[in-house]
Amino acid sequence: MRTQVEAVMTTDVVAVSEEAPFKEIVRALRSHGVDAVPVVRLDKSVCGVVSATDLLLKEADPGAAEDPHPLAGPRRRREIRKSAGTAARDLMTTPAITISPTATVEEAARLMRREHVSRLPVTDPETGCLAGIVSRSDVLRVYSRPDEQIREDVVNDVIAGQFGLEPKLYSVNVERGQVSVQGDVERRSQIPQLLHAIRRVEGVVSAEGRLEWAVDDTYAQHYPTI
Repeated sequence: MRTQVEAVMTTDVVAVSEEAPFKEIVRALRSHGVDAVPVVRLDKSVCGVVSATDLLLKEADPGAAEDPHPLAGPRRRREIRKSAGTAARDLMTTPAITISPTATVEEAARLMRREHVSRLPVTDPETGCLAGIVSRSDVLRVYSRPDEQIREDVVNDVIAGQFGLEPKLYSVNVERGQVSVQGDVERRSQIPQLLHAIRRVEGVVSAEGRLEWAVDDTYAQHYPTI
């Protein structure tokens, strides 16, 4: 079973209102040691996120709004707005990139990577209200799983469950999240499939196999005309 976001997220979330002034946001970031905060409406629904990067534009380009170029593109217009902004509604990035509490940790990691963000507001899928926040360090908590739990998942969920193999015929060793498996498979093509499935088990750092096969069904793939 994949770990869901609600199991690792932080529920005591630092958030600011749309009307929060610039200096209040700076204090919130500094006092709580975070690099971004969700911006919420009166009904607690999330409307955006203000990051330290958004705020730095005021210091990096304080005169941006003095003489805006008429042909400025969307990105430059956003920079001008944020540089001149005095409250969260002008400084935030919107719409916010959010995730559901029932999404998996793997889905959260993929979304963070794709969107180049370090944390995601977690919102109720029905109301849009803020339920928590999940950070990269929260996502990495799956790697604190004990080796024995990882081994049980490899044996029961992958070897027996996904591949229908007899677990007693395989030697599985897990050390610091690194999995090694020994045994025999019917077809050689099963080996990369098996290792791929093992690498997707939560907490697995690496997987290698010392596996023998009865039939080399990869030969025809390399030499289809023979």
